[in-house]
Amino acid sequence: MFRSGLLVMIITMVSRVLGLVRATIIAYYFGASGATDAYFSAFKISNFFRQLLGEGALGSSFIPLYNEKIEIEGEEKGKEFIYSILNLIFVFSTIVTLLMIIFSQDIINLIVNGFPTETKILASQLLKIMSVYFIFISLSGMICAMLNNFKQFAIPASTSIFFNLAIILASMGFSKTFGISALAYGVVLGGAFQLLIVLPSFFKIVKGYSFKINWKDPYLKKIFILMCPMLVGIVARQVNTIVDQVFASYLQEGGVTALENATRLYLLPVGVFGVSISTVIFPVLSKAVARNDLKTAENNIVKGLNILLFLIIPSTAVLTFYSTDVIRLTLSYGKFGEEAVKVTSEALLYYSLGLYFYTAIYLMTRAFYSVKNSSYPVRFSIVSIIINIVLNFALIKPMAYRGLALSTSIASGVNFVLLVYVFRKKYMEFPLKRSLIFFGKVILTTAVALGTSYYVHNTIIKLVVFSAVYMVFWAKSLIKNKMEVF
Repeated sequence: MFRSGLLVMIITMVSRVLGLVRATIIAYYFGASGATDAYFSAFKISNFFRQLLGEGALGSSFIPLYNEKIEIEGEEKGKEFIYSILNLIFVFSTIVTLLMIIFSQDIINLIVNGFPTETKILASQLLKIMSVYFIFISLSGMICAMLNNFKQFAIPASTSIFFNLAIILASMGFSKTFGISALAYGVVLGGAFQLLIVLPSFFKIVKGYSFKINWKDPYLKKIFILMCPMLVGIVARQVNTIVDQVFASYLQEGGVTALENATRLYLLPVGVFGVSISTVIFPVLSKAVARNDLKTAENNIVKGLNILLFLIIPSTAVLTFYSTDVIRLTLSYGKFGEEAVKVTSEALLYYSLGLYFYTAIYLMTRAFYSVKNSSYPVRFSIVSIIINIVLNFALIKPMAYRGLALSTSIASGVNFVLLVYVFRKKYMEFPLKRSLIFFGKVILTTAVALGTSYYVHNTIIKLVVFSAVYMVFWAKSLIKNKMEVF
């Protein structure tokens, strides 16, 4: 598991670094303006459905049911199940894409009504272009979930690299000709690349394809029964980000862009660490639960939470205490001015306060999925979105965009605490004492690293000193005990 997790982590790190390069290039060419607000809002909407399929509700439902099906009915029936699911995804995503194109202006008016008229018109035009992306990302996301179940992690993890490269090339090559629309075309091209890159590995495993949908397969009904509550939960989490956009559309021009850039930066450790660890642990958990091997399942959950503590706590320290330095280093070029630096760094600080919660929610949600219970994550996601909306109303006036970011952090914290409490009470009472002791050690070493690097003026040297001091404290234990440290 550790090797697979490390491989996924490295590939995801490359992808996220390219994501930062992409954000830097967009900031360089377009700054933080009404045009970038329009682009980010349209992309957020076209990307809204991505987690509902593929790696989201359908992907998470598919893995335990597919493993159960091949155990009972054999490999061939398992392949038929795969064909049916992918064919249904294609039909559904095509219908949704057409609806987004037809009703693009209505969708924009609903989500970002606070924008000026010209910004809403531009956002509608960009949404029409990017709607096609949904078809590509739905199919590739589901195939990635399937490949992960076959212990192929590298190719699925690398798909985002090609997505980022497509947008980077579109920005650099066509921004003068197409303006902000170049980014929209880059999104569509990137989505196509993401699908094309996983197809060879997929066909190597299934060795053929059928365009039939077996409506009589009882597992088709099972997957939708299992998926529906997951779907509600994922929609709730996605709505949280949309809610922030609704409120941000009434703030200053560039506010949506600031929140989006801050989100991209705090999602760097979420994607590299949280998603990677959860992706690798989920199939292990599902198989352990299927064998009724609860001790292995408990051990993997605790190990996952501790690995996230080890990686996320220092990341939180960097993104909160050094938020302005990080923004200057990554985004402060070209048309990205001093006011944009200030707004984005403050949003990043408040988002980063909930960083551990964001990452650990991925793991705990999949722990529930492994025991085929998706109702509790749904309930807690709904609680989270209600808290986020209430806090947005309460904090937007005194704190503006800072309040929107802080609301998201607090809501995520409540979600995580509820997930852990109920899972331990209902399923596996995994030992929290082990994690609390480990948390104390991580906090101590992070504080030492922070104190050592705080007064270094050069940002790059500051980050290098922080990382070096932190790792020196842990190096002996990691070398001697390897994964037993966690």
